[in-house]
Parts: sequence; C-alpha cells; structure tokens
Amino acid sequence: MSTYGLALLFFVSFFNYLDRMVIAVMVEPMKRDLGLTDTQLGLVSGLAFALLYATCGIPLARFADQGSRKWLLTICLTIWSTMTAVTGLARNFTELFLVRMAVGIGEAGCVPASHSLIGDMFSPERRALAVGVFQAGGLIGLSVGLAAAGMAAEAYGWRAALVGVGLLGLPLALLMAFTMPEPQRKHSQTHRESARAALTSLAHSRPLVHLVVGLAIGSFATYGMAQWLPAFFIRSHGLSLTGAGLYGGLTAGAGGVLGTLLGGWAMVHLRPRDQRWELWLPACCYLGCIPFYLAAFWVDSAILAYGIKFGAIFIAAAGGGVALAAIQSFAEPHRRATAVAVMMFLSSLIGLGLGPAAVGLASDFLSTAFGPESLRYALMLSTVFLGWAAWHFLAAARSLPKLLGGGSDADCFSDL
Repeated sequence: MSTYGLALLFFVSFFNYLDRMVIAVMVEPMKRDLGLTDTQLGLVSGLAFALLYATCGIPLARFADQGSRKWLLTICLTIWSTMTAVTGLARNFTELFLVRMAVGIGEAGCVPASHSLIGDMFSPERRALAVGVFQAGGLIGLSVGLAAAGMAAEAYGWRAALVGVGLLGLPLALLMAFTMPEPQRKHSQTHRESARAALTSLAHSRPLVHLVVGLAIGSFATYGMAQWLPAFFIRSHGLSLTGAGLYGGLTAGAGGVLGTLLGGWAMVHLRPRDQRWELWLPACCYLGCIPFYLAAFWVDSAILAYGIKFGAIFIAAAGGGVALAAIQSFAEPHRRATAVAVMMFLSSLIGLGLGPAAVGLASDFLSTAFGPESLRYALMLSTVFLGWAAWHFLAAARSLPKLLGGGSDADCFSDL
C-alpha cells in the first residue's frame, strides 16, 4: 500500500504546487486588467498566500502528528482547490489579496501531513527517494500545469483558467477520502506534548535549526525567481503567455523532476557511508546552481536562457529534495510534521512572503535606471541568497558527528 499511497501523494503535490504558483503565469494579463503594479503583484503572489500559510501550518502539523493525516489532506485539498477557482472571480487588488490568503489556509496542511505519512511508509534509506517522488509531483504540476494554464489563459482569459485549475483538484479530494491508506506510526506510543514543548525540543537540535534556516533562506531566492520568471521572459524576450507557460513549465518540470529523483537516488548510495551527505549534497547543489541562474538571466537568446535555466533547476532540485527529506532524520517520529511545519513557517514568511515581493520592489526601484530590463537585474540579485543557504547546510553538517553506516532514526536522535 505504500506505493499506492505515494502515488496519491504525488498527485496531491501536483495540485499543491500548481495552485500555489499558477498565478505566476497570469501576472501580465492580471496587471493589465486590474491596473496593478509589480509591487502589488509581488504581494499578491507572495505575502498574501504566505500570511495564513505560515500561521496555520504549525497548528495543522500538530494535528497531523496526533490525528488522521488522510482526512487532514482531504479537507485541505478541498479548501485550496475551491479558493483557487474563486481567485478567478476577483475584481480588484483587495479581493485578490484576500482570496490568495484563503488558498494559503488550505495548502498549509499539505506538506507536513504528506511528509509525516512518507516517514512512516518508507525506511530512512528510501525516504529521500520517496520525498523526491512527492516533490516530483509538484514539479510536474509546475511544468505541465503552468503550460496548460498559460494556453488556457491565452485562449479563454486568465479568469477562466484559474477557475478550471481550481476545480480539477476536487475529484482527487474524493479519492483521498475513500482510498488513501493511513499507515501505523512507527512509534506506537502516544505523545501528548504541547506545541511549545515540541518546538522547544526541536530548537535544541543544531543540525535541524541550520537545515530549516537554510531551506527558508534558499526559498527566498527560488520562490522569488519562480514567481517572476514568466514575466521576465515576456518582458525581456518577447514571449507570449503560451510560450512563457509552455517553455518555462517544461524546463522547470523536466529539470526539477530529474534533479529531485537524482538527489534521492544519490542518497540511497551516499547516506550509508556518512549521514552528513544529507547536508553536504544540498550545500554543493545550491552553490553550483548560482552561475547557471546568473547566465540564464544575462544571455539575450530565449532558447539559450531556457537551456541554462534547465541546468540551474536540475542542480537546485537535486539538493532541495534531499534537504527536505533530511528534516525527517533530525526530528523524532512524533514531531516530524511539526518540524516540517516550522520549516514551512519560515520558508513561507521569508520565501513565499518576502521573495516575490522583494523582486517586485527591486524591479520597480531599478526601473528608473534600466527601464523594462529592471526585472532582469532584480532576479540576478536574488541569487545571493542561495549562497547564504548553502552556508547553513555546511554549518549543519559541521554540528553533526560522523555516523558511519548511515544510522537509524534512533541513532540520529541519540547523537543530537
């Protein structure tokens, strides 16, 4: 049943990422129809979503650690799909902002509950690959979904496209409710600790703290770039909505899926040698993707830019999936969803909340000097944060003793 359960989570991730990021391909027509600035669009695509996504994440994760994860996912999927459809009815900035906040409420319960399920369905050695498959679902949602959304927006308008994307997730919610397995928790004893006690315990793990902070800082760059890349290719390379959605989706999806799966496969072989590879590999990948991103923003050819962007996403995804899976290694089974929620809380505020808004603000600020090319330089500036994130991964590895043979989860906890 673990394979079937992972397959369902794959499609949950598909709609989770698609509904979260679909607004990125709608930026230009929304800006024109609603009279929005880049700063407002950055707030809608980032901060509006992140506010309740971050606030609701920890309470929902506490429920996932102690209640039914299957039903939590079902309810959350229903909420965020419905609110994505309602986004297409927004008439102004205020309504758009409020509806995106509601999407964030639903999506807040997805990742912690899904990671908790994966932690109980798979062994530590296979966990990174399973998380990679889960992440691959989201990346395919970004590629196939954004490409289809771009074509639908060009053919029928951005409002109809958002309504259609939202309604597509509702049948999956029914399938989750009646067929999703709920695996037995590996530690069967009941832990009824308070949220404060759980957070205090997690905060005493130095590797976990550095890992979570690194992921949050890295998300500032990756979410900021992801939200603005379609607009960049439309403005700087003259692509249409369909072209930006199709080519952007294909390169992001192919690079992300292949990179995530490669990172998971690498951990099957590297983790048994030294558990610190769960931290070394993300650091190497985040540093390695920086020159690729800079080159993609610099070149004048759209085709070449997309090719280089594929390489950047491939490398970043290989490290990102491993870093996400590593959270499971440094949190006790009854605190895993909470640990993931803490990561989501920081990533939401710093990454989703501030990343797109910061790029939009920088673009507006630089427009007096660079005109329509200001977005290009704003995106280049955001890559600095990938290097900062890599430093935290290396700091996490330095605080972890060498564990030959990979070690079990129990070994990890005893050494922290």
